[in-house]
Amino acid sequence: MSKFYLTDPNIINAALTDKEFRIYHYCCSNYNVQKRSAYIRIVDIAGLFQLTKKEVEELLIKLSQIKVNDLPLISMKQEKFISFDMPSHKKFIESLGFKKYSNQGFRTLNGHFKQIQEAQQNIVREYIYPTLDQYELLDKLEDLPTEELKKIKPSQLMYPWVLKNVIKNRPWN
Repeated sequence: MSKFYLTDPNIINAALTDKEFRIYHYCCSNYNVQKRSAYIRIVDIAGLFQLTKKEVEELLIKLSQIKVNDLPLISMKQEKFISFDMPSHKKFIESLGFKKYSNQGFRTLNGHFKQIQEAQQNIVREYIYPTLDQYELLDKLEDLPTEELKKIKPSQLMYPWVLKNVIKNRPWN
């Protein structure tokens, strides 16, 4: 679960290059949802994406000029050191219910995960030859005529790789 992070789906509509997109997603993965703060280190990004410090700074400046939902992707302030914020991402996180020192967003997220899990458990599939194990299924498929074998789809079988192997090993004269 440590590789799990949230990101705004509206980012797909933004005019981002591949590098900008990857760097923005890296910044989203390092965003602290509980404290609502961005953790961005130029040196880390440069090392991960094999760029120079200057290239990373230029890409971050470009990201600060791109707006999604009328908010910049990244904002920068320079006082004693450079500090970063992600206003567009922060607004998206707040829209999900994540507020500072509140667990409402996590409860909402868990509710969505439970709905997905229940939906997957309720899926009932009708398989052809459901009582056969994979070796019996192999024998059955090898005995079928070619016309009938072509009609069978892998999703109709409990062991779809058996169909693939039968088709691969069958002489198609």
